[in-house]
Amino acid sequence: MGRLQAFLACALVLFVGATANAEEPSPQQKIALIAKPSVVRVWGAYIATYDISGTKIQTAIGGTGTGWFMTPDGYIATNAHVVDDIHKGDDAAKVALRQEVYKRIRKEVGAEFDRMPQSQLDFLDTKIKLVGQIERRAYVILPDGTKLDYEVKAFGKPGSGNDCAIIKVKIENAPTLPIGDSARSQVEDHIVVLGYPGVADAQDLLDEKSQLQASVTDGSVAAIKNAASGEQILQISAPITHGNSGGPAIDQHGNVVGLATFGSDVQGFNFLVASSTLNEMVKGLKIEPKQSETNKMWNEGLDHYWGDEYSDAIHDFEQVQLLFPAHSEATGFIKNANQAKKDGKEKKKESNSGLIAGLVVGGIALLGGAVVIMKRGKQHRPPGPPQHGFPPPQGFPPPQGFPPPQGFAPPQPQGFPPQQMYGRAPPPGPGGSGPVAKTMAVGQSAPPQGGIAPTAFGSLSIGSLTCVRGQLNGQRFALTATGVIVGRQPGVAHVLVNDHRASGKHVWIGIENGKLVAIDQGTTNGTYVNDVTRGRITRAELRDGDVIIVSEPDCCSLQVKLG
Repeated sequence: MGRLQAFLACALVLFVGATANAEEPSPQQKIALIAKPSVVRVWGAYIATYDISGTKIQTAIGGTGTGWFMTPDGYIATNAHVVDDIHKGDDAAKVALRQEVYKRIRKEVGAEFDRMPQSQLDFLDTKIKLVGQIERRAYVILPDGTKLDYEVKAFGKPGSGNDCAIIKVKIENAPTLPIGDSARSQVEDHIVVLGYPGVADAQDLLDEKSQLQASVTDGSVAAIKNAASGEQILQISAPITHGNSGGPAIDQHGNVVGLATFGSDVQGFNFLVASSTLNEMVKGLKIEPKQSETNKMWNEGLDHYWGDEYSDAIHDFEQVQLLFPAHSEATGFIKNANQAKKDGKEKKKESNSGLIAGLVVGGIALLGGAVVIMKRGKQHRPPGPPQHGFPPPQGFPPPQGFPPPQGFAPPQPQGFPPQQMYGRAPPPGPGGSGPVAKTMAVGQSAPPQGGIAPTAFGSLSIGSLTCVRGQLNGQRFALTATGVIVGRQPGVAHVLVNDHRASGKHVWIGIENGKLVAIDQGTTNGTYVNDVTRGRITRAELRDGDVIIVSEPDCCSLQVKLG
């Protein structure tokens, strides 16, 4: 073996050893972590207080269950019996609540109640007075405690093989779960069930924050059967109890194969409404379950985290928080990833030898190209602009005597007029310039996903702006000390937002008096930082990681990354 071959063999061994990941979680743990943010608690209840000759009695019908997002815009699957009382309506609830009062009285007086004549029952009825208003609880609770009212969009039959319902809340970018094909399930297939069993919190064993966390149980498919009504149901060994109803049962491929529905005091006799039944209801509503952007970023973040690439993981998890602030797991993983970085557990990047070799080869090629250009320039330079030559690499100023490529503007000289920083171009003529060209890659093509598009100020970049929501989602733009205009006006805006909600010159972002700031340009719909509920800004100082919101989050949201 020659020296070169020996060197390469040694380098390969070192590379494999350096890139070995830390031990990853089990498949079941992965499924639970990926699915948990999609699960919500569902309330379907009425509560009322009655006064009987000075004695207060509180009664309730319905209760809580579990649901999970099928679509990013808020369609949720659950059991029909979880929302049964809500589906029946307020008038039916009033009758049912009053009947609960009579049940309480019968429990207190026993058989004597049954012997009461009708006249005495009528008199008792006049003594039962509703105190205040009946409380209607028809909402879901997100993992951060947010409550969202829902509407029942589709309803099956409680206590049957079609015990499923679809409800709808108003939300964006909700993390979703895919619906699998229960017809392919087999006995002994492993499953994971997520939900909100009400046993512990009903006994005040958990604090409020813990009650917002979904529980996970696992087991396998014990039998595949049919309900009396004909629908397929799956018998499972995973424990479920009150509150789990409607929770997703997920197979080893990460797909929901059923909804936890019927429980038993004898474990091993629990049942799922099959996903095939739910799918029929989904088709009837003509909705399309699909993965959300939140899922994509969450999954990428987990891959980086499990690969010890903590910096990349933190970036992904922060994007998850921006897309879906109620996410149950992102905050904890950011904290853990930061701690892992401090402990020196960050996976080292690949050896620089390949990069150096690439730079050397690239440098030689670039130098060769430059020599060819220089020779051509000396041999054929006419009085005006040349007719031949190679365009400079993206982000580099063109060689002397060559016209800049389309869409490229050279760095501005010192003494740049202050009004230009705010998007007002100085008049053409000596000492002035025309409107600043919009941010684009050389040749007017769209910037590649993940790449930084050059601005009109090229090498003066102090960081970047990454669009995390809106039509430009995923694109990055260079942030310059001399300032970047974001807006709708071509030829003026460096970051062009083609949305009617954005003003022509919407917001200027740059360095003013040594501080990075965002300055609203007197817009109609306003500029915001991080959260629209904090109110629109006139001028705001920015920090690394802040998000500038143009009009509304889904119009254009740009995250600041310095350095």
